[in-house]
Amino acid sequence: MDFKVINKTVAVPETLFDGFDERPVDCDFVLPDYYPDIAAVLKCTLRPVVQSKQLSGDRMLVDGVAVIQVLYLDEARQCVRCCEFTKPFTSTFPVKPGSGMPCAWVSAKTDYCNCRATSPRRLDIHGAFSVRLKLQGEGGADVVSGLTGDTVYTRKNTVSYSVPAASAEKAFTLSEMLELGQGKPAAEMLVRGDAVPVLNDCKLLANKIIIKGDLMLKNLYVFDAGTGETQQVRHEIPFSQIIDVEGLDEEWQCDVRLNVVSSEIQIVPNQNGENRLLEVNVKLLACVQCYRSGLAEVVTDAYSTCCPLNLETRRLDTECLKAVRHSDSTIKETLDLPEDGASQILDIWCEASPVSEACEDGRTVITGRMTISMLAKDAQGLVSYFERPGDFTLEYDDACDTAESDIRVTDVDYSMAGAGKVEIRADLSVTRRCYTADSFSAVTAASADEDAAFPAERAALKIYYANSGESLWEIAKACHTSMDAVMEENALAGDVLTKDSMLLVPLC
Repeated sequence: MDFKVINKTVAVPETLFDGFDERPVDCDFVLPDYYPDIAAVLKCTLRPVVQSKQLSGDRMLVDGVAVIQVLYLDEARQCVRCCEFTKPFTSTFPVKPGSGMPCAWVSAKTDYCNCRATSPRRLDIHGAFSVRLKLQGEGGADVVSGLTGDTVYTRKNTVSYSVPAASAEKAFTLSEMLELGQGKPAAEMLVRGDAVPVLNDCKLLANKIIIKGDLMLKNLYVFDAGTGETQQVRHEIPFSQIIDVEGLDEEWQCDVRLNVVSSEIQIVPNQNGENRLLEVNVKLLACVQCYRSGLAEVVTDAYSTCCPLNLETRRLDTECLKAVRHSDSTIKETLDLPEDGASQILDIWCEASPVSEACEDGRTVITGRMTISMLAKDAQGLVSYFERPGDFTLEYDDACDTAESDIRVTDVDYSMAGAGKVEIRADLSVTRRCYTADSFSAVTAASADEDAAFPAERAALKIYYANSGESLWEIAKACHTSMDAVMEENALAGDVLTKDSMLLVPLC
């Protein structure tokens, strides 16, 4: 018997590490001398920022800072003040020796944060955050891609796959001098702000990638410290960067993530000596991960009409990154104002994050959780902080099996919606990584047992009574004949029977 096995290695993504480092925060801070005393703490936030990562032997070192921001009231309880502290951290993760520098995603999220004033000058802060490292490289699965022989028949599956191919990072700083704007009062001090980078375009070239986007800035400042009167300003800073990615091919898929490493915004006087300018220095880090895709034919089953075949199989799970999609969406929410009333809303901001993604019937449904924060004054001019949770659902036309998403709030606006109610409008930038997935049994080895040859058939045809749903492949395999011959003899188009049938099976 002429019998030959053709082997092939199919590229598959290999997760080298996926784990967390939980970091506690237990510290106290003393206010600098130029800050007024604390009468009441309104809100304390903890934001972990990853600044760099470095592979050192069998360890990955991740360095960053935990940015702690406290909003509080001074003794008059009418003016909101803001103080900010930083605490450096280093997370260490084990890495498989000899794995080189695979694609590495590092992210950090806040678990919780509590703050209290132990004196008018001292803050006691307790919290925790988690740093996650995910390392992926290119692995391989040895399978059979073909069997040759006059009496051998194979069933194959064509699979799509994506594997990490290259990665790169680039840090860059956006420096601008921005005006508060016509009709805006001069600023005395900044209270809080948001800096959100949004990717608008991504162009692949040989060994390079060009990214374009906007940095969305929103700042709340005090223009009269005596009464605590505030004003908001919004700005957009466009940016464009060329990032070198060794080996980059224009046919690859690239995932670009932008993170704010540091944000320094200061009030400076203009030529007339008025505090009407904002000096902005925001450092961004662009992380690029590139994926190479391909197709492979894999034998999933085989048989011979003259003797048994011994097959070894394994479960093969493949995944292909089909697209990285960016969309703008808007969420509207109507909230009840506090029972004691709010005569003036100073600021509203939101944080949003995905909870789950579901892909079905060409649609991606993202369920998420949003936290709405609000600073408001009552009729007596006293400032309070309020926080409301909310759920939301987003739907997109994505033809994929699974999806991963990132959500960023780019802007928040609001308007009064009747007595005691406020309508929130949150603009979101949503990134979706869309995958197709396949899981099947692949043949990894095959051999022919020629000593157990099937006896020669005496008849040319065999009658087979088949049930609806039976596979012609399995019928042909059991009868030691070819599936094509069964389909031709019975004028069948599909390989699965749709009704009970009497088949004429040609015998080899």
